[in-house]
Amino acid sequence: MLQFIAILKDSFREAVDGFVIYAMLVMSALVIALLGSISFTPEPPKEALDQIVKQFPLVFPDKGLSRAITPSFENSFSAADVQPAAGGYKLRVAVSAQRKGVKDDPVEMAGGKSDKPAGDSFRETVLLWSRPAERVKDVEAKGQKIQLAQPGSTSIADQRAVPDDLLCDFIKNQFAIHAGMSATVTRVMAGVEEPRYEFDVTTTGGSAVRGWPHKVSLFFGAWTLPVPFNLGSTLFWIQDRLVNGLGAVLALLISIVITAFFIPNMLRKGSIDLLISKPIGRSQLLVYKYIGGLTFMFLVTTFTVGGVWLVLALRSGVWDPKFLVVIPVLTFTFAILYAVSTFAAVFTRSAIVSILLSVGFAFFLYVVGQVKSVFDAIKTDEKTKNELPEWSFTLVDTLNNILPRYKDLDKLTTKVLSEGTLTPAELRMRALDLIDYPSWGGTFGVSLAFIVLMLALSCWRLSRRDY
Repeated sequence: MLQFIAILKDSFREAVDGFVIYAMLVMSALVIALLGSISFTPEPPKEALDQIVKQFPLVFPDKGLSRAITPSFENSFSAADVQPAAGGYKLRVAVSAQRKGVKDDPVEMAGGKSDKPAGDSFRETVLLWSRPAERVKDVEAKGQKIQLAQPGSTSIADQRAVPDDLLCDFIKNQFAIHAGMSATVTRVMAGVEEPRYEFDVTTTGGSAVRGWPHKVSLFFGAWTLPVPFNLGSTLFWIQDRLVNGLGAVLALLISIVITAFFIPNMLRKGSIDLLISKPIGRSQLLVYKYIGGLTFMFLVTTFTVGGVWLVLALRSGVWDPKFLVVIPVLTFTFAILYAVSTFAAVFTRSAIVSILLSVGFAFFLYVVGQVKSVFDAIKTDEKTKNELPEWSFTLVDTLNNILPRYKDLDKLTTKVLSEGTLTPAELRMRALDLIDYPSWGGTFGVSLAFIVLMLALSCWRLSRRDY
């Protein structure tokens, strides 16, 4: 352990001597300060809840379990009488539906009323919501592929048989799907005549739930975005696109440059002579040096991601720890690239070659991951699939199976972040629930095997080299 600590200190001293680590920590502090300047101001309860219930025409069949969307724009939803209540709100949700007849027995609407039993669009919607989706197809919407379920057919008798409990369950589920709010719902009967419906609703969670619209201001209120955004979708964009996307790429590049000098400096004449004269094996020495580089990356990542999580939680009121998964995933991603850097350093003793090879390998893994995603999408389309030779699919699958899962790590991180921030409706509207996510075990297993192989080859070369 003392030997490991000594080598770790030596690696850290190299980074500090180059002043690069200071620049990196300053950049991290600036990012934390910038994100800390963002303020999230919840919309007033009346306006916010009215915006939330106006999304209720987007219905997910099978009692909200289906991925497919069934639009029901014949119904109009509104919120009124909003009052705070024990960490949540009490409100009245009103539904204005349209009467429904049947082709062979149309409803007579003389004076707006009819003596015949009639159905309506709200009862029809709730009935279809309670059933599995029918006639599902993929459609493109704003560049996203979503599943759309065509409305099925219902009879007037079936619509009239829908119990009040099912009507209340529908409203309750819509709050959970579109706002991430739990609610208790009771139907109001007095003074309300169908096809209009009213429900007394009590929600929990206040304004810090994922689907609550917020006004977002930058630089401590100096500039406010013109339209409100759901709190969860705003946090997801910051966490996944900004930190896990652009920020992670910059952190990896800078860390590759910093650590690329650790092993070549160790292998310089004089330095290596002193080290191997001590009672420590060459392979052990190399592994310790490798772990030292990973420790450096882990500490910087922990400072940056932990700081971002803390300021976002303080500013938004959302203390979801799932964002912290970026720390081990980003460190493991760097471990893959640092294994390549170590391999190049042992064989060439050149920090420049190590940097170029590591960055090039990272780009190659990114391209393979993107091509794999495209080919997976092509496999679902028989017409396009038949236009490509079979060997191309075999080649892409083989490369993905034997190479580190660089893109899969990014997919899995996005999955965790989206589930921690977005509402179920947003997940499905963004088609994030349609992605064929890889397994954690397979992703880490293949990548870890690659790291072990690179280190084994590096240790073998180091043990056979004369100094």
